[in-house]
Amino acid sequence: MDILHISGSPKGDRSDSQKLAARFLEHYRALHPSHAVRSVDVFDGRANPDFGAIHAVHKLAPLFGEPHTDAGKQAWVATEQLIEDFDRADKILLSCPMWNYSVPWAMKRYLDNLMQPGHTFGFDPATRQHIGLLRDRPVQLILTRSSTARCDDHDFQLPYLQHVFGSMGIRDIRVVTACATTQPSAQERHAYVESFSSQMESAADAF
Repeated sequence: MDILHISGSPKGDRSDSQKLAARFLEHYRALHPSHAVRSVDVFDGRANPDFGAIHAVHKLAPLFGEPHTDAGKQAWVATEQLIEDFDRADKILLSCPMWNYSVPWAMKRYLDNLMQPGHTFGFDPATRQHIGLLRDRPVQLILTRSSTARCDDHDFQLPYLQHVFGSMGIRDIRVVTACATTQPSAQERHAYVESFSSQMESAADAF
Protein backbone atom coordinates (compact mmCIF):
# COMPACT_ATOMS: atom_id res chain seq x y z
CA MET A 1 0.00 0.00 0.00
CA ASP A 2 1.51 3.32 -1.12
CA ILE A 3 0.53 6.53 0.70
CA LEU A 4 1.43 9.93 -0.76
CA HIS A 5 1.52 13.00 1.50
CA ILE A 6 1.42 16.28 -0.42
CA SER A 7 2.56 19.03 1.94
CA GLY A 8 1.47 22.55 1.03
CA SER A 9 3.21 24.74 3.61
CA PRO A 10 6.78 26.14 3.54
CA LYS A 11 6.86 26.63 7.33
CA GLY A 12 7.95 23.14 8.35
CA ASP A 13 7.46 22.42 12.06
CA ARG A 14 5.90 25.88 12.52
CA SER A 15 3.05 24.99 10.15
CA ASP A 16 -0.32 24.15 11.70
CA SER A 17 -1.35 22.05 8.69
CA GLN A 18 1.95 20.16 8.94
CA LYS A 19 1.44 19.55 12.68
CA LEU A 20 -2.01 18.10 12.04
CA ALA A 21 -0.72 15.96 9.19
CA ALA A 22 2.07 14.66 11.43
CA ARG A 23 -0.48 13.63 14.06
CA PHE A 24 -2.57 11.92 11.36
CA LEU A 25 0.44 10.02 9.97
CA GLU A 26 1.72 9.05 13.41
CA HIS A 27 -1.58 7.33 14.15
CA TYR A 28 -1.85 5.88 10.64
CA ARG A 29 1.63 4.36 10.76
CA ALA A 30 0.84 2.76 14.12
CA LEU A 31 -2.21 1.13 12.55
CA HIS A 32 -0.49 0.15 9.28
CA PRO A 33 3.26 -0.29 9.86
CA SER A 34 3.73 -2.11 6.54
CA HIS A 35 2.34 0.75 4.43
CA ALA A 36 4.89 2.95 2.66
CA VAL A 37 4.46 6.71 3.15
CA ARG A 38 6.03 9.11 0.67
CA SER A 39 6.09 12.89 1.05
CA VAL A 40 6.11 15.66 -1.54
CA ASP A 41 6.93 19.21 -0.46
CA VAL A 42 5.37 21.45 -3.11
CA PHE A 43 7.82 24.22 -2.20
CA ASP A 44 10.71 21.97 -3.25
CA GLY A 45 11.41 22.73 -6.90
CA ARG A 46 12.93 19.29 -7.44
CA ALA A 47 9.59 17.65 -6.63
CA ASN A 48 7.43 20.41 -8.08
CA PRO A 49 8.99 21.58 -11.36
CA ASP A 50 8.41 24.86 -13.11
CA PHE A 51 5.55 25.08 -15.58
CA GLY A 52 6.07 27.92 -18.03
CA ALA A 53 5.74 28.87 -21.68
CA ILE A 54 7.58 25.88 -23.14
CA HIS A 55 5.39 23.49 -21.13
CA ALA A 56 2.17 25.26 -22.11
CA VAL A 57 3.11 25.25 -25.81
CA HIS A 58 4.00 21.54 -25.65
CA LYS A 59 0.75 20.75 -23.82
CA LEU A 60 -1.45 22.50 -26.39
CA ALA A 61 0.48 21.56 -29.54
CA PRO A 62 -1.84 18.65 -30.52
CA LEU A 63 -4.91 20.87 -30.15
CA PHE A 64 -3.39 23.40 -32.56
CA GLY A 65 -2.06 20.80 -35.00
CA GLU A 66 1.53 21.68 -34.19
CA PRO A 67 4.44 19.22 -33.80
CA HIS A 68 6.15 18.62 -30.49
CA THR A 69 9.67 20.05 -30.34
CA ASP A 70 12.65 18.29 -28.80
CA ALA A 71 12.94 21.12 -26.25
CA GLY A 72 9.28 20.70 -25.32
CA LYS A 73 9.64 16.95 -24.94
CA GLN A 74 12.62 17.42 -22.65
CA ALA A 75 10.83 20.01 -20.54
CA TRP A 76 7.80 17.72 -20.26
CA VAL A 77 9.77 14.84 -18.67
CA ALA A 78 9.52 16.31 -15.17
CA THR A 79 5.76 16.85 -15.50
CA GLU A 80 5.25 13.27 -16.67
CA GLN A 81 7.29 12.01 -13.71
CA LEU A 82 5.20 14.06 -11.29
CA ILE A 83 2.01 12.53 -12.74
CA GLU A 84 3.43 9.00 -12.51
CA ASP A 85 4.55 9.53 -8.91
CA PHE A 86 1.11 10.82 -7.98
CA ASP A 87 -0.86 8.12 -9.79
CA ARG A 88 0.96 5.19 -8.19
CA ALA A 89 -0.34 6.25 -4.78
CA ASP A 90 -3.15 4.12 -3.36
CA LYS A 91 -4.14 6.83 -0.87
CA ILE A 92 -3.41 10.55 -0.83
CA LEU A 93 -3.03 12.91 2.13
CA LEU A 94 -2.94 16.62 1.29
CA SER A 95 -2.22 19.15 4.02
CA CYS A 96 -2.50 22.78 3.11
CA PRO A 97 -2.99 26.23 4.64
CA MET A 98 -5.23 28.87 3.12
CA TRP A 99 -3.34 31.76 1.54
CA ASN A 100 -5.41 34.74 0.46
CA TYR A 101 -8.59 32.65 0.45
CA SER A 102 -7.15 29.89 -1.75
CA VAL A 103 -4.19 27.51 -1.87
CA PRO A 104 -0.52 28.62 -1.77
CA TRP A 105 1.02 29.32 -5.16
CA ALA A 106 3.29 26.26 -4.93
CA MET A 107 0.29 23.97 -4.42
CA LYS A 108 -1.35 25.56 -7.46
CA ARG A 109 1.80 24.89 -9.51
CA TYR A 110 1.85 21.25 -8.38
CA LEU A 111 -1.77 20.83 -9.44
CA ASP A 112 -1.12 22.69 -12.71
CA ASN A 113 1.58 20.12 -13.45
CA LEU A 114 -0.73 17.29 -12.47
CA MET A 115 -3.82 18.29 -14.44
CA GLN A 116 -2.95 17.44 -18.03
CA PRO A 117 -5.34 16.51 -20.88
CA GLY A 118 -4.87 12.94 -22.03
CA HIS A 119 -3.03 12.05 -18.85
CA THR A 120 -5.29 12.84 -15.90
CA PHE A 121 -8.45 14.05 -17.62
CA GLY A 122 -10.18 13.96 -20.99
CA PHE A 123 -12.68 16.28 -22.64
CA ASP A 124 -15.99 15.52 -24.31
CA PRO A 125 -16.51 18.16 -27.04
CA ALA A 126 -20.21 17.29 -27.33
CA THR A 127 -20.98 18.02 -23.68
CA ARG A 128 -17.94 20.23 -23.02
CA GLN A 129 -17.31 18.28 -19.83
CA HIS A 130 -14.06 17.03 -18.34
CA ILE A 131 -13.76 13.26 -17.96
CA GLY A 132 -11.54 11.97 -15.17
CA LEU A 133 -8.93 9.45 -16.32
CA LEU A 134 -7.52 8.44 -12.93
CA ARG A 135 -8.87 5.70 -10.70
CA ASP A 136 -10.80 6.78 -7.64
CA ARG A 137 -9.02 6.40 -4.30
CA PRO A 138 -9.19 7.94 -0.80
CA VAL A 139 -7.99 11.52 -0.47
CA GLN A 140 -7.75 13.07 2.99
CA LEU A 141 -7.59 16.86 3.00
CA ILE A 142 -6.23 18.55 6.13
CA LEU A 143 -6.86 22.27 5.69
CA THR A 144 -6.07 25.22 7.92
CA ARG A 145 -7.07 28.83 7.66
CA SER A 146 -6.96 31.88 9.91
CA SER A 147 -10.63 32.85 10.11
CA THR A 148 -12.59 31.72 7.04
CA ALA A 149 -15.34 29.28 7.92
CA ARG A 150 -16.27 26.29 5.77
CA CYS A 151 -18.98 27.15 3.23
CA ASP A 152 -17.99 30.81 3.45
CA ASP A 153 -18.44 32.63 0.12
CA HIS A 154 -14.76 33.55 0.27
CA ASP A 155 -13.53 29.97 0.64
CA PHE A 156 -11.71 29.22 -2.62
CA GLN A 157 -9.46 26.61 -1.00
CA LEU A 158 -11.72 23.61 -0.37
CA PRO A 159 -14.05 24.01 -3.40
CA TYR A 160 -11.02 24.33 -5.68
CA LEU A 161 -9.36 21.19 -4.34
CA GLN A 162 -12.60 19.20 -4.52
CA HIS A 163 -13.16 20.29 -8.13
CA VAL A 164 -9.58 19.56 -9.21
CA PHE A 165 -9.58 16.01 -7.83
CA GLY A 166 -13.11 15.37 -9.08
CA SER A 167 -12.13 16.49 -12.59
CA MET A 168 -9.43 13.82 -12.60
CA GLY A 169 -11.87 11.11 -11.46
CA ILE A 170 -11.00 11.13 -7.74
CA ARG A 171 -14.14 11.66 -5.68
CA ASP A 172 -13.50 9.83 -2.39
CA ILE A 173 -12.53 13.04 -0.61
CA ARG A 174 -12.53 13.38 3.18
CA VAL A 175 -12.01 16.76 4.85
CA VAL A 176 -10.86 18.12 8.20
CA THR A 177 -10.71 21.89 8.39
CA ALA A 178 -9.24 24.00 11.20
CA CYS A 179 -10.90 27.34 10.46
CA ALA A 180 -9.70 29.59 13.31
CA THR A 181 -5.95 29.28 13.70
CA THR A 182 -5.63 32.99 14.57
CA GLN A 183 -5.97 33.14 18.34
CA PRO A 184 -5.22 35.86 20.94
CA SER A 185 -2.06 34.12 22.22
CA ALA A 186 0.44 31.46 21.22
CA GLN A 187 -0.88 29.22 24.00
CA GLU A 188 -4.44 29.51 22.73
CA ARG A 189 -3.31 28.86 19.17
CA HIS A 190 -1.48 25.73 20.31
CA ALA A 191 -4.52 24.57 22.27
CA TYR A 192 -6.77 25.14 19.26
CA VAL A 193 -4.58 23.07 16.95
CA GLU A 194 -4.22 20.36 19.59
CA SER A 195 -8.01 20.18 19.89
CA PHE A 196 -8.06 18.47 16.49
CA SER A 197 -5.96 15.51 17.67
CA SER A 198 -8.94 13.20 18.12
CA GLN A 199 -10.25 14.15 14.67
CA MET A 200 -6.86 13.33 13.18
CA GLU A 201 -6.89 9.92 14.80
CA SER A 202 -10.48 9.20 13.72
CA ALA A 203 -9.66 10.27 10.17
CA ALA A 204 -6.59 8.00 10.18
CA ASP A 205 -8.73 5.12 11.46
CA ALA A 206 -11.07 5.52 8.49
CA PHE A 207 -8.36 6.14 5.87
